[in-house]
Amino acid sequence: MNDQLRCLTRRWTLLALALLWLAARPAAAEQVIVREIAVRGYTGDAATITDIMRTKVGMPLDHNRLNDDLLALFRAGHMATYQLVTVPGGVRIVIDISEGPRVRRIDIRGAGRDWGAKMKDEIVSRPNDPVSAAVLQQPEDQRYRGDKERIRAYCQQQGYRAVTVVSETTLVPNTNQVDILFKVNLGPKYQVWWLRFQGNRSIRTRELRAQMQTQRDTFFTSRRYCDKVFEEDIVRLEDYCRYKGFPNAKVTYRRRFLGPQGNRVELTILVDEGQQFPVGTVEIKGATRFGQDTLLAAIPLKQAEIYSDQKLLESRAIIERLYHENGCPDIAVSHTRQLNAAGDAFDVVLTLDEGELVRINTIRTRGHPRTRRDVILREMELEPGMLYSIEGLERSQRGIERLQFFDTVTMKLVPADPPAPGERDILVEVTEGRTGVFRFGIGASSTNGIVGTIEVVQRNFDWRDSPKSWSDLWSGNAYVGAGQTLRVSLMPGTVYSNYALAYDNPYWRRGGPDARDPEGLAGPQSFGWSIYHRTRDQGTWDESRTGVRVYRGLRKYKGDPDSDVTFHARLEAVNVSLHDEDDDFDPDEDPPDDAKDEKGSHPVFGAGVTVRRDRTDRPTFPTKGYEWEIGSELVVPHGVTLGGGGTKFWTLGTHPKGYERVISLRGRMDYEIGSFPIYERLYAGGQNLRGFAYRGASPHDNDEPIGGKYRALVSAEYRYPIAPPNFYGVFFTDAGTVTKDFTLFGDPRLAVGFGFRILVPALSSVPISVDFSAPLIKQSDDDTEFLYFSLSVGR
Repeated sequence: MNDQLRCLTRRWTLLALALLWLAARPAAAEQVIVREIAVRGYTGDAATITDIMRTKVGMPLDHNRLNDDLLALFRAGHMATYQLVTVPGGVRIVIDISEGPRVRRIDIRGAGRDWGAKMKDEIVSRPNDPVSAAVLQQPEDQRYRGDKERIRAYCQQQGYRAVTVVSETTLVPNTNQVDILFKVNLGPKYQVWWLRFQGNRSIRTRELRAQMQTQRDTFFTSRRYCDKVFEEDIVRLEDYCRYKGFPNAKVTYRRRFLGPQGNRVELTILVDEGQQFPVGTVEIKGATRFGQDTLLAAIPLKQAEIYSDQKLLESRAIIERLYHENGCPDIAVSHTRQLNAAGDAFDVVLTLDEGELVRINTIRTRGHPRTRRDVILREMELEPGMLYSIEGLERSQRGIERLQFFDTVTMKLVPADPPAPGERDILVEVTEGRTGVFRFGIGASSTNGIVGTIEVVQRNFDWRDSPKSWSDLWSGNAYVGAGQTLRVSLMPGTVYSNYALAYDNPYWRRGGPDARDPEGLAGPQSFGWSIYHRTRDQGTWDESRTGVRVYRGLRKYKGDPDSDVTFHARLEAVNVSLHDEDDDFDPDEDPPDDAKDEKGSHPVFGAGVTVRRDRTDRPTFPTKGYEWEIGSELVVPHGVTLGGGGTKFWTLGTHPKGYERVISLRGRMDYEIGSFPIYERLYAGGQNLRGFAYRGASPHDNDEPIGGKYRALVSAEYRYPIAPPNFYGVFFTDAGTVTKDFTLFGDPRLAVGFGFRILVPALSSVPISVDFSAPLIKQSDDDTEFLYFSLSVGR
């Protein structure tokens, strides 16, 4: 094998010398035309070779260009020489191809199959690559140094600081191919056993640690140490100190390797914050649309206060935002800052290029072949002729996203068409998502038991869009596009059953000024109705409810796109039946007296109003903002209900979209005035008070919940990503009470737990919930449960 390798090396060396000799030949004194290019020694299509060459038939012969062609062929994996043959009217170029060895296979051993596959993506060498003579002439430890360094860097990022990589090149017998083997010796895994900060007096250690990728290894984590990442952390820490107002900060470190294998890393980070400087003078140049005093009052950079890059960048952002909210999208803010002559303060100059005042020319939409254009336009806060506003643009985008018709929504200003000074167009680009669902399957929850499901839902319904052919109907291109909702549900179950037909039109009337509302404060109006029949096994008695509900709403009330007012009316027939009439009745399970009193059928009429505001940033898994609602209903002949509640969301830290860690606080309070039967009372447990069975945290009679007139609920929840954007974990605390009369927080209940949220878009826009909880405080007759879950499976 060694003789074959030496013979092959000698052959490539001779070819390389021939290239050098050809490169030294002088160019001809007179032009000679290339009449033909012939290729010898290549088994494939000759055009593959000639296409790589810049020299073509009919061109003057140029030796420099021809030598460049040989180099290009070599880079493409073809070792080539040429001969010139004189022919009438010029020369024929004969290209001789000498096929060198190629890589047959690349293997990586010593790092496991999964890592080996990832390392193959890191290296440059690939199967079927040519192998140059220069590589074959080198000692083995000099070959493929770049690939070995890439493998080494990958392993070091995984914590294997002492990894070694060697290569082995083998000529395959009786072939013109070579195999490459990279042998990896990982050595011990390096982990940070101790990480401490010293010298930071003003900046908290928690802030500094949050800037670092290098973290201490713990029982619950598998942190790895990498020199390169740690050095980048040191640079990042210095930048952060300067950002916080320490322009001369220096960050160094001490590092020790401990343990029997020297793989336990002890890091001490030394922070020298240096001197802080106050703000000297702050000057704003170029401002014509706002007074300098107005801008100075709006920014955090104040004279005589401590200077920091953080305040400077925040000041620039505030000024830019102010201009964007007032019609100037081209605002540009630059700054200079320098120590004053005394060297004891920073003088700052902010220079503004305001740009022109911009109005909206028109709104263009793109990417919605099935959705009507007006469905998008009616969510726009900005209209043609209005002054540009970034706030209006953001609110418009949020409104379109809340429709949940589109997978993506982007908005941007583009030049007006036709161009006009002081005018721009808004381009709304969307990607239509799935709005129609046919669900057939089975679902389960700890509250409703097992429920079969046959459901047809179209959230972008249009009753006027009749099909033009059968293909339109089956392909989903009929009865779609107007933004209405149609739902047909058949849900028979073991505990709970629901059969319903519902229609919702969020823009039943477009809104705007008219004779009854000259200022157009009411906004667009919604309309909807539902017909339903529901039954539930309440334990020792059954409740069935058949009814119709009609509502009319005022959307974007008083110009607020996040506020709605809804008026509703319901007419129901409620039937209460007792289990003591069943053949399999257990005498020990006596229904409560309140259920016995209501045995039979009862008419119920309700009319009420609800005011709701939603300022959250997204409909599913919100990360910031709030939502609240208050409402009242007159229930004939029983009395009046009052209630309201809300939820506030906070994002912890700064994380990419989908990876946010979110704290939420939810509260609700309801009260009934009058005498309400058992089927209209207030209950808690199950979804609204985890750790307790459905309706289990309520007043009881004969060991069965009978409800109350007053209910208060509070919940705190922490959500963190597991596999975003569709899988999250939660920790929560739920508290609440239900009493027979108003007691604020008498008979309290408290539970803690954890759970998971899983979003399966093909099934539902509502995440699957699985919660495990344990009551800490309960009443003697409460019904508790450890697991609450709600899921569905269908197709």
